Amino acid sequence: MTDQTNDEGQIDNILAFTKRFDSNADIREMRNFVEDKPKDGRRCRHDKVLVSEHERKVTCRVCGAVLEAFDHLLALAKGETKIEWELKTLRMEITAHREGLEKLKREEVNTRARIKTAQFKLNDLNMAIDAAEKVKAGKNG
Repeated sequence: MTDQTNDEGQIDNILAFTKRFDSNADIREMRNFVEDKPKDGRRCRHDKVLVSEHERKVTCRVCGAVLEAFDHLLALAKGETKIEWELKTLRMEITAHREGLEKLKREEVNTRARIKTAQFKLNDLNMAIDAAEKVKAGKNG
């Protein structure tokens, strides 16, 4: 087996790979459907739409995409359903917090009443001690 050389002394039948080989390049080329990803990494949420009665189409005013009307309405309905569920949950939490607040207020009133009762008992005990000391001082003196 003889190798053929060109004028510069290089072997012709050996291929030199100078760039990195992407093993998945052929897969990308074979795909029929490719997802269009935005260049900046963000997707338009299509929050602002233009509804054309004449053309019977829904178009995003931000990115200009023509939207499927049913899919857009379904997304809006799902968003409304999520908001409704969140509002119900928040209202239940508010009700629970109000009930807890009422319990704390009742407990505060009861605690204040117990403090007053204890103060009256302490005052009665102090008066009894003072009276006992006066009786004791009268016997001793």
